[in-house]
Amino acid sequence: MSSKNPKRQDTTSAAQRKLETLRILEAEGTVRVSGLSRRFQVTEETIRRDLERLEHEGAVVRTHGGAVFNRNREQYESPAVQRETQNLEEKKAIVEYALSLIEPGDVIALDASTTCLHLVKQLPNRSLTVLTYSLAIANELVQKTEINVIVIGGYLDRDSMANTGIHAEKMVESYHVDKFLFSCHGFDLTRGLTEPSEAHVQLKKKIIEISDELILLTDSTKFRRKSLVRLMGMEDLNRFVTDDQLPQEAIQDLQDMGVDVIVVE
Repeated sequence: MSSKNPKRQDTTSAAQRKLETLRILEAEGTVRVSGLSRRFQVTEETIRRDLERLEHEGAVVRTHGGAVFNRNREQYESPAVQRETQNLEEKKAIVEYALSLIEPGDVIALDASTTCLHLVKQLPNRSLTVLTYSLAIANELVQKTEINVIVIGGYLDRDSMANTGIHAEKMVESYHVDKFLFSCHGFDLTRGLTEPSEAHVQLKKKIIEISDELILLTDSTKFRRKSLVRLMGMEDLNRFVTDDQLPQEAIQDLQDMGVDVIVVE
C-alpha cells in the first residue's frame, strides 16, 4: 500500500513551477502553455490553472495559449523571484564577503531572503551542511552534491517560497548550527530587526536559538525601515555585513553595542 500523499506532492511541485515560471517571465516576458507543459512534464490544464493563479495575484496577464509578464504591477506584493533584482549591486558585494565567512565542514542555516538566494547561487560545491526553510534555496542546491541539505517542512508561503508554521518550528528544535546567515525587512537601532510576517519571525527565532553565530546580511536601504513584527535587537547580532551607504554614526553605535560591522563596497 502506498504511503504517498498526492495532494502534498502536488502542492510542492506547484510551488516549484511557480518560481520557475516567474523566472522565465522575468527573462523572456512571455510563456506558452504548451512549452511549460513540456518543461514541467504536467498537463496543459495544470499549467492553465498555474497561470490563472498567477493572474489572480497580479503577476501575469493571460493571453491565448499563454501569458505575459505584468509590468504594471506596483500594487502587487512581489514574491521572492521579483525581489531578486532589487538593490542587486549591494547584494552582490554583501554576498561576496559572506561567502568568505563560510568554512568547509560548517553547518549553516539560511533564511528565505533573496540575499541568501544569491549567496547559494555562488556557494562552492564543497563539504557543508545547509539547513533552510526556503524551497528556492533548496532547489538551487540540488546540483551541488557535496552539500548536505536539510529542508525544514511546514506550511507553504507561496509569496516567499518558504515553509513556516508550528511543524517547521518543532523540526528546527532538533538541530544545531554553527552560523545563521539571514536578512530582514528593516532594521533600526532602537526597534531592532523587524519583519512583516509573524510566521517568519517565529521560525527565525527558533533558528536563532540553535545558532552559535548570528550574521545579518542586508543593505543600507533597510536602515530605519520598521515593519510589524520585531525579530531581535541589533545588540544580539555577532556580525553585520552591509554596504558603504550606512551612516557612520550608525556603524559606530552598532560597534559600541559589540556588533562586528563589516562594510563592503
